[in-house]
Amino acid sequence: MSLKKLAVGISDYKKLIDEDCYYVDKTLLIKEVMTSGEVILITRPRRFGKTLNQSMLRYFFEKSEGDNSYLFQDKKIWQKQEFREMQGQYPVIYLSFKDLKSRNYSESYEELKLIIAKEYQRHDYLLKSDKMSEYEIKEFQEVLHGQASPAKYKFSLSNLSEYLAKHHGLKTILLIDEYDTPIMAAYNNSYYEQFIDYFKVFLSAALKDNQYLKKSVLTGITRVAKESIFSGLNNLKVSTVLSDFYNDKFGLTREEVLELVEYYGLKSREEEIITWYDGYNFGGIEIYNPFSIINLADNEGKIQEYWINSSSNQLIKELIRKSSAEFKDGVLRLIEGQEISSDIEKNLVFNEIDGREENIWTLLLFSGYLKWVEHVKEREYKLKVPNQEVMFFYRYTVQNILKDQNIELESMINELLLGHIKQFKKDFKELTRETLSYFDTGEKNPEKFYHGLVLGMVVGLKDRYIIRSNRETGYGRADVILIPRAKKEKGLVIEFKKYNLDKDRDLKDSALKALKQIDEEGYEATIKAYGVSEIIKVGIAFKGKKVEIVSNLDGEKVLSKEEEIAKNLLASGVDIEVIAKTTGLEEKEIIDLDF
Repeated sequence: MSLKKLAVGISDYKKLIDEDCYYVDKTLLIKEVMTSGEVILITRPRRFGKTLNQSMLRYFFEKSEGDNSYLFQDKKIWQKQEFREMQGQYPVIYLSFKDLKSRNYSESYEELKLIIAKEYQRHDYLLKSDKMSEYEIKEFQEVLHGQASPAKYKFSLSNLSEYLAKHHGLKTILLIDEYDTPIMAAYNNSYYEQFIDYFKVFLSAALKDNQYLKKSVLTGITRVAKESIFSGLNNLKVSTVLSDFYNDKFGLTREEVLELVEYYGLKSREEEIITWYDGYNFGGIEIYNPFSIINLADNEGKIQEYWINSSSNQLIKELIRKSSAEFKDGVLRLIEGQEISSDIEKNLVFNEIDGREENIWTLLLFSGYLKWVEHVKEREYKLKVPNQEVMFFYRYTVQNILKDQNIELESMINELLLGHIKQFKKDFKELTRETLSYFDTGEKNPEKFYHGLVLGMVVGLKDRYIIRSNRETGYGRADVILIPRAKKEKGLVIEFKKYNLDKDRDLKDSALKALKQIDEEGYEATIKAYGVSEIIKVGIAFKGKKVEIVSNLDGEKVLSKEEEIAKNLLASGVDIEVIAKTTGLEEKEIIDLDF
């Protein structure tokens, strides 16, 4: 028996069925759509079957010259008599914005016009309709030939739904695939505000209070906030990866994967396939990545990164590059296989996305780079890398992003670990002076910036060191800790301090306080617990781009201004009690000074 062809690269439902490709039956989506709200937004990661399902909906509902009922007669939906009768009964508008990725607003607008004109051309039989007025025919022709005004294009979608409904005597079904692709492109290329103002009217005119609309289904990756695009749309039903409806209609369930694997003779690879491509959680159901599974079977069971290598991930890479130390620390924990917790912003506002890091975690979750494992409370979710394929992205692409600086940062930290404190000080100060002018080291959370810089230095050392950042250790939270996997290596603790004008005499005083805090708070406790005896301690203080560094590696004991004064007074024979009153030091501190 010859095996069915795999639908690699095929997203047209009719072509898939006509070519007798292997198909996992998702036709009951039709039933769920027709029993849901009037306007439905379904968000799933890319390559999870959104386009194929939209195509399936189109061929089921569309009233066309040809009979497409044969495409469904052996499918699950055909067993539902009340829905079988809907096949081929409605006028359908079908738009895909998957290629709308223009670099500027004018190009995007022109491409949107072409997409609309193409759909008008598909329905050009309306020009002969006796239900169309002369004015409507004139407007139709203007849009068809790219001659309409911007205002008319804004309402071209709602107008087309009206023309179709009047001609056929039935309300229109509107299907829009990858609705958010042009929105992401606008954000990436800095014309978001201009585009969203136009696109919002274009969509809302067709979706809001449209008496000619029977049903609309939009698919995409993200749910864009109502304020941005769906303002006033009260008839919107949304299904995301967090929702418990439509949750088995996009992607493959475990049973569907096992059936496919057995059909193509890959049952012996089952455990490895699960490890590599399992892990998604759509509304509480375990889901596999369909793109990877299909390509795996097509490549005779070869395990590799299929889905990860199918996109440039431009926006995600840029957001990770600009993220704070806390975010980078979360990424490091994910790479170690741990879970993180974050609020998830279910409605993304793109022009605020890099200002709130829960938006970045949300984008990673909705885009398929994370899965949620637990809904903790309200907006808070526990998140994790879903499988080995996606872990490959974090371990290679993301680590390279974190290390991608003009100067080889890792070599600096290696100098420090080798005990070359003078070289480290010189290189780090040079970095802050010459490189950081391109970045924000202003008054708002500058600690985060320096913290993130050091994390960029150490991220490539995870094979040699366990990296901890802002974790509970000893009596407080250390900024950066490196625990060597080999006990003979040195451990490292780094603490940051921002210069305080009221409390610190100078920048060196701030650095000394950071170093002192390491000892007082017992930050080295975590390293010693691993059996490591040698520990390098570093205090880094900063004021804008000015930096001072002190360490237990310094050749002689580094004294604060107060200690230097105390030392000179002691040498002059001044009484300890008087010195204590003069300097503010404790008498024990004065006695313990190592002269």
